[in-house]
Amino acid sequence: MNTPQRPLPRALAELFDRWQAPGEGGTPELEAVFSAGHSNRTFLMRRGERRFVVRLGNRSAAGLGVDRIAEQKVLVCAEGLGISAPVLYCDPARGTLVTDYLESRALRIEGIGAERVIDALATALHRLHAQDLDIPAVNIADRIRAYARELQAEDPRRWPRARRLLGSCRLVMEQYRFGRKLKALCHNDLVATNILETPSGIRILDWEYAARGDPFFDLATLCEDQGLNALDRQQLLLAYGEIGDAALERLYRSRVLYRLLSALWFLLRHRRAKPESIPALLRHEQALEQLLRRGPED
Repeated sequence: MNTPQRPLPRALAELFDRWQAPGEGGTPELEAVFSAGHSNRTFLMRRGERRFVVRLGNRSAAGLGVDRIAEQKVLVCAEGLGISAPVLYCDPARGTLVTDYLESRALRIEGIGAERVIDALATALHRLHAQDLDIPAVNIADRIRAYARELQAEDPRRWPRARRLLGSCRLVMEQYRFGRKLKALCHNDLVATNILETPSGIRILDWEYAARGDPFFDLATLCEDQGLNALDRQQLLLAYGEIGDAALERLYRSRVLYRLLSALWFLLRHRRAKPESIPALLRHEQALEQLLRRGPED
């Protein structure tokens, strides 16, 4: 006896009214809810033996700096480079995206395979950053200042905490501001959940925040999110094609800005919660303090 299928959520049903899902026939079935984030909701779907991932955008995405038109251009580019999931359907106006589901495992940079994974990541990022794509540019220091202005204007209870963070990073911010910036095509959110190891190689997901900018911010995000030690960071830079003290210093400044940006982001997006009850905020603040104390040589 067949188990009756549960009705799809309205937004998913409307998607399949507009678009024919791939598969062997029959109605697409909801297999799992992957996430319900600030800018989207993501679902794992199945039709016959075919599995695919559906992302539905939220109205708040534009306020978080998401440019869906630019994202579509980046998706085409990344798929052509072979570093993203194949796109089956994209509707920028609605923030809807459907990609193939990739059999994969979570990114792990540890043990005897660490050097191989680091080399593969560096190669993928070098290819991405070499692309010349006509999309908006993002300056990370400017985005930090925008977050700070928003906190100062709208959240006087949290502004003193943000001001202390900004004050501790003033020198690095100034150094970053006047440093050499390239307008490379960057992902800008290279956390572990957005990177997969597949049988065909590294694949990168979630291109919502992609923009032209500083490629070292991608490298820094990877280093901090993965907790790479000094030797692994040097290996990453070497495989990427950057060596020497200047490269290490530039990476350090970007690591600091990644932690600062993340801390301010969590202050902004969890305004109803006490800062002490936001574990991610506390982790970024602690990591930032350690970075500033130890400096680029650690």
